[in-house]
Amino acid sequence: MSETAKSFWHSAGYIPWFTADTASAVGAALRALAISLLGYAVSGSTIAAGWLGTSSMIAQQVASVFGGTFVDRHDRKRLIVANAVVGVLAWGAIAVLLLCGALSFPVLLLIAVLASGINGFLGSATDAMLRSIIDIRYYPKARSLNEGRDATIAMAGSPIGGFLYSIAPWLPFLASACMYAVAGVAATGIREYGSDGGCIGEPDGDAVKGGFCRDFLEGWSWSLHRKTLVIVLIVAALVNFGVNGIQYAIQLHLVSCGTNATSIGFISGGISLMMLVGSLLAGKLSDKVPVGPTVCLAYLFICLCVLPMALTDSYWIMLVANSLVGLPFPLINAMLLGFIFAKSPTSMQGRITVTLTVPAQVLSMFCSAVAGMLLPVLGFHGTMLVFFAVLEASAVLVTCSRSIRGIPGASQWERTALR
Repeated sequence: MSETAKSFWHSAGYIPWFTADTASAVGAALRALAISLLGYAVSGSTIAAGWLGTSSMIAQQVASVFGGTFVDRHDRKRLIVANAVVGVLAWGAIAVLLLCGALSFPVLLLIAVLASGINGFLGSATDAMLRSIIDIRYYPKARSLNEGRDATIAMAGSPIGGFLYSIAPWLPFLASACMYAVAGVAATGIREYGSDGGCIGEPDGDAVKGGFCRDFLEGWSWSLHRKTLVIVLIVAALVNFGVNGIQYAIQLHLVSCGTNATSIGFISGGISLMMLVGSLLAGKLSDKVPVGPTVCLAYLFICLCVLPMALTDSYWIMLVANSLVGLPFPLINAMLLGFIFAKSPTSMQGRITVTLTVPAQVLSMFCSAVAGMLLPVLGFHGTMLVFFAVLEASAVLVTCSRSIRGIPGASQWERTALR
C-alpha cells in the first residue's frame, strides 16, 4: 500500500468519518432528482417546482452563515450524528406521507426547507473534521478521493433515484432516510483524537473565550481581507449559478416534455461520470501541475462545453455536452480549494468552509426559480444563453486575475502565502 493510502486509511477516525460522509452523500444523491420530480408532480408547475429548490437552498445558505461558527465551537462528531437524525426523520416522513397519500405541496415545501436549514447549520461539521484527521501534505489527494467518491455516488444515485421514483415515488425517500441512519451510526465510531493529538470536534480554548460573535466575525474577516480569496468567491458564485442553472433548466425542460424519470437521471449520471474521470485526473495531477494556469484552462473548457446546449435541445447532444461540463470541477476543487484550506488555520476550518460556500452559493439559491421562470418566457435556448453568459463572465474574471494565475503547485504551498 502506498504512503498516501496508508496516511488515509490508517489515520485514527478516518474510516468512520469516510463512512459517515459517504452514506450522507448517498442519501442526498438518491433524493436529489426525486425531490424535483415530486415537486412538479404535486404542483403541476415548473415555477412551483423551481421555487421548491430555491426555497430549500435559501434556508440552507442562511443557516450555514452561522453554522460554521457553531461547528467550530462544539463537538463535531455529535453534530454529524444530529444532522443524520434530522435526515432520517425528514425524508422518512415524506416517504410515509406519500405511502398514505397525504402529501401536499405546502407540506413538501415545509419539510424540505426545514431539513435544508438544519443541514446548512450542521452540515459543515463533516468537512471541518478532515483537516484534523489527515496530514496537510495529503490534502489535495484527500480532496481528489472525495471528489471521485462523490462523483461515483452522484453518477449512480441520480439514475437509481429516478428508477426508484418510477417504481414508487416514496422509494427514493425511504432509501435516503436509511442512508442517513447509516451515517449517524458510523459517526458514533469516530475516534476522539486526530492524528495531531488534539480532540476532534472540541473547540479551541481561545475560540470559546472569544464568544460566538467574535468568532463569527473573525472567520469572515480572515477571508474577506485576502484579495485572492475574494476573487475566488466571486468567480465561484458565477460559475455555480451558471452550471446549477443549466442543470435545473435541463431537468425542468425534460420534465415538462414528458421525458421519463430514468432518462432524466442519466443527465445527472453523465456529468457525474465525467466528474469521476476528472477526479482520477485530479489524483494524478493535483500535486504536480501549477494551480493557476490549470484552473484558468478549466474555466474556459466549461464554457466551450456549454455552447452546444445553447444551440440545440437534442437529448443526446445535451447528454454529452452537459456531461463534459463536469470533467474539470474535481481538478478545480482539489487544487484551488485545496490551496485555500491548506493555508487556513485548523481551528477555523468550519468558519472558512462557510465563508467559501455561502458567497459561492448566494446566486445559486435562486437558479432553480430563475430557470423555472425563464423557460416559459425565453424557451430552452434562450434560458441556456442566459446561463452561458454568466459562465463566460466567470471565465473572463479568473483568467484576468494575476493572483489566481500565480498560484503554484502543491509542492510550493508551504512557501506561498494566501494573499
